[in-house]
Amino acid sequence: MGTRDIVGAVALLALGAACAGGDGGDGAATPAAARASVTASVTAIAATPALPSMTATPEPTQELRPTPATPASPARILRRGDPSRRAVALTFDAGSDAGHAMAILATLRDYGVRAAFGITGTWAEANPDALLSIAAEGHMLLNHGYSHVSFTGASTGAPALTPAERALELRRTETTVYRITGRSTRPYMRPPYGDIDAAMPADVAAAGYSVIAMWTVDSFGWRRIPADEVVERSLALAEPGAIYIMHVGSESQDAAALPRVIEGLRAAGYAIVPVDEIE
Repeated sequence: MGTRDIVGAVALLALGAACAGGDGGDGAATPAAARASVTASVTAIAATPALPSMTATPEPTQELRPTPATPASPARILRRGDPSRRAVALTFDAGSDAGHAMAILATLRDYGVRAAFGITGTWAEANPDALLSIAAEGHMLLNHGYSHVSFTGASTGAPALTPAERALELRRTETTVYRITGRSTRPYMRPPYGDIDAAMPADVAAAGYSVIAMWTVDSFGWRRIPADEVVERSLALAEPGAIYIMHVGSESQDAAALPRVIEGLRAAGYAIVPVDEIE
């Protein structure tokens, strides 16, 4: 690792201290503060002059995993799987507190369901034990950005992140998740707030991600609706190939609704498969 990389990594540590994770209605960090932290970190890395040669090996937490060679084509936007197959996929975004993560894992285990979790870097740092459990039980890991800042600013009114800032958000999360679990989030990323623009497919592909994992059905659990309403909505909107988005946060009733959602989907003849098997 070169000296310039070490300086960049130190700047990333400052980013981690300044940003707080959030997801949808689960309590995101102040968008302006998160956006300012990302911008400041990228600017610091770009402006820092070269330092004299250093031979000390940095701590693993200071390292950024190398980005694979840029894919030949932009990332695909996945909103729904195969409409000819009676199957659905469940995804859970984790961006604020640990919330009901362990209860959700217990339910998935009891029903033999493999799901996907959109993980922010700040959530991973704050909840390493929960993240390890998610990984150990074989669920997919989606890169949900580091600070849950909107990549486009559409949901927050902030300016869109630059390509360098987007890369920083993705690489920081990938490094954090890999350091804790030994597993990669590639090739799937879940954009914070679901915000995407015309540049996103090329930008995330440059960071090693070939799929932007969106969704077909939002349970609205993050809106704090009662569990009964989550169940009713989730079953009413079921369709072949549907990808569901739920949340682990403590303010969401998705965990309480989950057993009835799974039972209802299966009673209606749907197989529940992970995102990487829905197409």
